[in-house]
Amino acid sequence: MPSYEEVTQRAGSLRSLTGLTEAEFQALLPHFEQAFVTYMQDRTIDGQPRTSRRYSTYGTCPLPTIADKLLFILTYLKQNPIQEVQGQLFGMSQSNANKWIHVLHPVLNQALADQGLLPARTAAEFAELFQTRATDGRSTTPLFGMMALNVRSTVQRIPKNNKNITAARRSVTRSKTSS
Repeated sequence: MPSYEEVTQRAGSLRSLTGLTEAEFQALLPHFEQAFVTYMQDRTIDGQPRTSRRYSTYGTCPLPTIADKLLFILTYLKQNPIQEVQGQLFGMSQSNANKWIHVLHPVLNQALADQGLLPARTAAEFAELFQTRATDGRSTTPLFGMMALNVRSTVQRIPKNNKNITAARRSVTRSKTSS
């Protein structure tokens, strides 16, 4: 079961599992912790509304620290394994992996939204994001505008409408079973 401390001991492991460097992971961690605490004040691990006692990490929790929780959800999102594999990797059953995924995914989205790092989902959201970046003085050029132009290919073009090319059989083979 990988914990954050074990993963950071091996060079490149954190980046391979999550896609983030250690500095990026540490920068995201306080925002994730705040979103997790806020989420768990109102809900249980099962997603039900919290009615009586507050959340506390139990002693046998497979994800004891906030860093382990963030590692779990980032690994799940980057590697995209089935829940059974994710559970085996982190030392829990598939059903517990499912619960943690459904708790931590909205928490991560909220943490990213609080920082303004979520991608736009609609054209209206993109236009609004584009306008706010223009007024902030940040670059307004989308990523595809930063890419270099493609060089025209030198490969011979494939003819599309040539009567000499036969793509399918012209005669029909009849079945011997039909009469």
